Amino acid sequence: MHEATRNLILVHHPAAQGRRDFEEIGEKIRALAPEIEVAVVPIAGGEGANLPSGFWNRPTLTVSFLQLEDFRPVRGLIYMGRRIAKMEQLRKFSRAGIAVPPTVDYQFGRSLAPSFWGEHVVVKPTAPGSMSNGRFTYLLRTESVAQLAPRLFPADHPIRKSPILVQKFIDTGEYPESYRVLTLFGEPLYCMTFRQQRPRAPLSASDEELLAAPIASNAGDDYLHELVEDTEVLDFARRAAAAMPAIPLQGLDIIREAGTGKLFVLENNSGGNTWHFSSQISQTGLQRIPREQRIAQFGAWDIAAKVLAERTLREAR
Repeated sequence: MHEATRNLILVHHPAAQGRRDFEEIGEKIRALAPEIEVAVVPIAGGEGANLPSGFWNRPTLTVSFLQLEDFRPVRGLIYMGRRIAKMEQLRKFSRAGIAVPPTVDYQFGRSLAPSFWGEHVVVKPTAPGSMSNGRFTYLLRTESVAQLAPRLFPADHPIRKSPILVQKFIDTGEYPESYRVLTLFGEPLYCMTFRQQRPRAPLSASDEELLAAPIASNAGDDYLHELVEDTEVLDFARRAAAAMPAIPLQGLDIIREAGTGKLFVLENNSGGNTWHFSSQISQTGLQRIPREQRIAQFGAWDIAAKVLAERTLREAR
């Protein structure tokens, strides 16, 4: 029987992760490194979370996928998720040498040059939750964007209430497609694709037709959703995650340009509500790809246990 010399605290948010997931990973960590005491603590647990006083005598590492609420560790290094604005994310990726689509904050009425942006651009609101299912993402001719006005959208539409991004259109093919790679400290836990089953509107379509047609790979319910193993995408995801190493859990959205095969990262969903093995918002998706299949793809629990054990042994303070 090994005596614990290090602590790892996994902070649990009931809406964002099933507690069972953390407990199962904790068991694997204890098997790998019996000297680590693993504690699963509620995110609203208050200062110290009523852990035994002797617990805090040992070096501690705390990992929270979402930003901490009431819980405050008494000691040690903390890794936690936090919302990072989309433009700031893209700048960080770009500085790290990770390809991103050219993007700009946009104001209604501003003209854009097709010589730089190409013939088409993608328009997105940035309000939290407005991009999670692709419903409010639009494809437009670059020369028509200046005519875009709030009056084209309902009063409660997110595009009227939040800053807007305009992004160069990266054509992923006739059927829009993207990848989601979930990484923990840079190591992929699963990789899946989203692919529309209906073709996007022809690029020659009218502005009205383009506005009415889905362009995001996960817009609506008519899309394919499957686990894939693509070595190039996984390596790209590892490099992209390294651009923001303080964010422990990253749900990286990646696209591949159809004509060139070039990969681009769109965002990393740094707020942390991407643990879609058991999160509340993933329940529909879990009917398509069950929890057990997601875990089994790469051995997610074994990867998580190894990564977390190594971090704890190296960085607990």
